[in-house]
Amino acid sequence: MNPRELSGHTCPPRGAVPARGALRRASGRRARVLLVDHLGSARSVLAAALRGAGYHVELVASGPAALAELERQGADVLLTDLYMPEMSGWDLTRLVRARGVASTRGRPLCVGLYSAVLSGVSRAQLARARVDFAITKPGDPDAILEAVERALAWAEVA
Repeated sequence: MNPRELSGHTCPPRGAVPARGALRRASGRRARVLLVDHLGSARSVLAAALRGAGYHVELVASGPAALAELERQGADVLLTDLYMPEMSGWDLTRLVRARGVASTRGRPLCVGLYSAVLSGVSRAQLARARVDFAITKPGDPDAILEAVERALAWAEVA
């Protein structure tokens, strides 16, 4: 298994989606990414990469704040740290899936987990949690953007 990225059950294989950028601009608007991490420095680095690629990025520091933001404004992608003190990424994902949260486009909400430690996470765990992708942080910005782009593309055809 590639330690940089673990694919969940809903992601297609590499190369099976439109070219990068196609969905960032779909419907004449930028895709909205909700980035959740209790570490401000990690949020800043990821946000800069995502914004540089044309995404609209909202930042929150906890799972409860993410749930409130999803209810308030929604998102197309939820990218959450796996290990946070107040609510883990697993718990946040479970609540989002249980509530049936859709994207701002009416499609399935793309959920990605990221962590500095993914070695103990299996594809089966991701599939059971209905996680679309998992990436290593801080990680290569291109790999992160590719994972987000593929998840968005897959959500458009699912």
